[in-house]
Amino acid sequence: MSMPPTSDRPRRSSVFLAVFALLLVAMPVLLTSNAHAASTTKARTWKVMVGAESSSGAVQTMAYGPKKIWVNAGDTVRWVAKSMEPHTVSFIDAEHPAVPFDLAITYMTAQTSKHTISKPGQFRSSGIMAPEPDALFPDAVRTYDLTFKKPGKYPYLCYLHGKAMSGVVKVRKAGTPYPHTQADYNAMATEASNADIEHGLDLWADALGAADSHHVYVGAADMTVMVNRFIPGNIVVKVGDSVTFDMARNAFPVPHTITFGPPPANPLAPTGDPKNFQGGALSSGVILPPGFGPPPSTFTVKFTKAGTYPFVCLLHAGMGMVGQVVVQ
Repeated sequence: MSMPPTSDRPRRSSVFLAVFALLLVAMPVLLTSNAHAASTTKARTWKVMVGAESSSGAVQTMAYGPKKIWVNAGDTVRWVAKSMEPHTVSFIDAEHPAVPFDLAITYMTAQTSKHTISKPGQFRSSGIMAPEPDALFPDAVRTYDLTFKKPGKYPYLCYLHGKAMSGVVKVRKAGTPYPHTQADYNAMATEASNADIEHGLDLWADALGAADSHHVYVGAADMTVMVNRFIPGNIVVKVGDSVTFDMARNAFPVPHTITFGPPPANPLAPTGDPKNFQGGALSSGVILPPGFGPPPSTFTVKFTKAGTYPFVCLLHAGMGMVGQVVVQ
């Protein structure tokens, strides 16, 4: 029996090394695959963005990002406030309906104590959510966590913006493969919010084209976004001129005020005489778009003295909703 040629030994060694190298390359993939399969049985925390805004804060979106998310039983969803406009995350029931927002209705502004939910139809709510508390909402929270115990379809909405701002959490059995990663959801949210902000900028431009120094639009809004600006914000008129502040560019019942001088004790009530304004305290109180009264949809001020008169929306001044009238 003859020995194989020595030239074959390096060849056999090369084949072995090549196979071994392939195994080394494949091993991380196999391990990753197994880790992913195992991870579907381990509870996760998912993030959903609450609102979005333009860089100046002028445009505020009314959307959750993403609007739909698929999770498994035992998972937690963490909602994170991303806009200065306040919102809620509210899973409502018959006893806590989504009627027009009212600060006096406690369930609309207060957070529920339980942070788990077991079936659709159970009432759970974040309370007011915003990046930070303010004078109107001192108890606002930036994040809200809710753990879903059992499968089901869990719809929710924002009490402040009603059906214009809604979402759903779809819960499957523990161990079900996830259709999307968190990175996928983040990308969906970013794409949608960018499109909404562009839409808001278009609403702003359209309103500006229709306004003038004697007819000022108080914001602009539809069922997607709000523009929290006076349009235009800088106004020049003559002594004796009147300026009408008009909510007609809002197709959603967003409230605003037109307030000159120090804030009144009751920011929601009218103050002063708009028929003969020479400075001092003057406020429209809350006004609403046409068709959403009883508050009026316009506020007309006659300026009878030269000067510069700054004004604000008491509800949205922190977002930059301010202006001034120069009377010559």
